[in-house]
Amino acid sequence: MKSNYSLNPFDVPATFRSYLYDQIVLRYETKKIFINQGDFNKKCIEGIGGIEVINVRKLSDMERFVNSYRGAGESLIFYTEGRGYECLFKRFRDSFAHGHYGSDKRGWITVWHRYKGGKDGMEVTRLFARLRQTTLKELVDFLDLSKSPNK
Repeated sequence: MKSNYSLNPFDVPATFRSYLYDQIVLRYETKKIFINQGDFNKKCIEGIGGIEVINVRKLSDMERFVNSYRGAGESLIFYTEGRGYECLFKRFRDSFAHGHYGSDKRGWITVWHRYKGGKDGMEVTRLFARLRQTTLKELVDFLDLSKSPNK
């Protein structure tokens, strides 16, 4: 399946690309994060900017959910294996490390991470998100507890 969205990272402002690298990719790779270990709570994520969240537990179901997405608002669809918050942060890390993001509207970001793997070698979607850039920052702050003032 091909993305209908512009996934050119250079469509995102350089300052935001720097944020993505520094606060997600680099912090994850250098183990400078403390990912929220709580059980995944859809309502907590939806409370950040009113994101529509779909947490998919079977990889084979991902394409169906992504293909049915029609919303103009903020949404997050991701495949989880293991702990939800940790897996979500890793999905974002993978997306931004591989340049699977872009923007079709000022102040917004679209992330569409596809991965070729498994026994059959088929490419499958693991994350689709369309968020305001400010909402993504709030979400990252929620997932990475090392940035919390209470930590």
